[in-house]
Amino acid sequence: MTPPAEGGACLNWPGKREAGILAVQPETGLLQDVPDRSVRPSRASHLFIEGDNLRILRLLKKEYARAVQVIYIDPPYNTGAAMSYFDRFSRRTGSPASGPDGGTRKDDSPWLSFLYPRLILARELLRDDGALFVSIDDRAVHHLRYLLDEVFGPENHVGTVVWRKKVVRGRGHRHIIPQTEYVIVYARSLPSLPPFSEPLSPEMIAEYRLADGEGPYKRIPLAKTGTAHSPRPNLVYPIEAPDGTLIPCPTHQWRWSRKTLQARKNELEFVRNRQGKWVVYTRQRLYPSGTLRRKTPVSLYDSVSTSDGTREFRALCQGALFDFPKPSRLIRDLLGWVPFPADTEESMIVLDFFAGTCPTAQAVLELNHSDGGRRKFIVVQDTRAEGQTDIAALGHRRIQSVLSALEKRPGVPDPDDFDNLCYRTLRLSDP
Repeated sequence: MTPPAEGGACLNWPGKREAGILAVQPETGLLQDVPDRSVRPSRASHLFIEGDNLRILRLLKKEYARAVQVIYIDPPYNTGAAMSYFDRFSRRTGSPASGPDGGTRKDDSPWLSFLYPRLILARELLRDDGALFVSIDDRAVHHLRYLLDEVFGPENHVGTVVWRKKVVRGRGHRHIIPQTEYVIVYARSLPSLPPFSEPLSPEMIAEYRLADGEGPYKRIPLAKTGTAHSPRPNLVYPIEAPDGTLIPCPTHQWRWSRKTLQARKNELEFVRNRQGKWVVYTRQRLYPSGTLRRKTPVSLYDSVSTSDGTREFRALCQGALFDFPKPSRLIRDLLGWVPFPADTEESMIVLDFFAGTCPTAQAVLELNHSDGGRRKFIVVQDTRAEGQTDIAALGHRRIQSVLSALEKRPGVPDPDDFDNLCYRTLRLSDP
């Protein structure tokens, strides 16, 4: 486990030590096949595992340590409605829920003790170039950041996405109308994490109006705009125009150095403006390497809302009820940011150990169907306790509805050794 940065803040709470020990306890449970909750399991790349996610994570570590590329989780939020579960967890594990609070409220302690060992194990499952995405609301985002800083190291915080989850009116809110949640992103090792990217929007693609023998492009001024915070003398020099005249830098600096300019001269374009003066542009290609250009994601996400998630779930699981399921589009877009492993024959393992109704599984299935990717999901959902809704059964219904829909929908063919439209179910049992 990565220690807190020197001089940095450390989050303490009653039961922290006991919770950390849970991550390293040996696990003797077994995973048994559940054929009646599987689809063509003998060919399946995907896994649905039913049972306590802490015990299952300990088992997964034996086979998948440093093998998982992406983890997305939507853990129970630290609300009054969830506290009854955490209180039961505290009594079961012996983690105290009261006493000196080390800077946290008493009610926060069971929630932190619940997440702590699971996040430790999540880090151990991630590849060096892997990423963790965690959904959370503003009531617990501060504690979760401290917790993730301790487990992953503050230097591995990739960023925090603000998700505009709904548009609501002001009824019942006197001060601030809540419209957002967060997705906190950490790397196991930030220097090893490849750049994220996402498709251009149709509006962005429409900007590539010019074309030549190499295809569509748009002009980008070589002169850098904005305020000069740190002058770079090597970026200020004259450029020779097609008629032999020299073009001085019209702003505080060029975007390229002389060396880069010489190496990439074929990307330059000289255009006279209305005053007859030369302006230097670079050609930005729509298909720079034969594939469609992508862009770096931004920290504000507003493509779908919680209402979309509810409508989607009701359409896939008709007659079923579940509060606030995450829209699969949100997860699909996040997963789409992460590039495939450098070895194109290698699969990308995607883990969700708070699977709920399995929007992560749906996101993986639909992404693979659209781009021919080799993503394999492992989703984990607890089995039903007495008197509780069988959430795992709802997850199976969602997955099977998605599989039925994809079988009828044209898509990119699967690789020969990969079958996207099947999955295997395992259930945790004691030896």
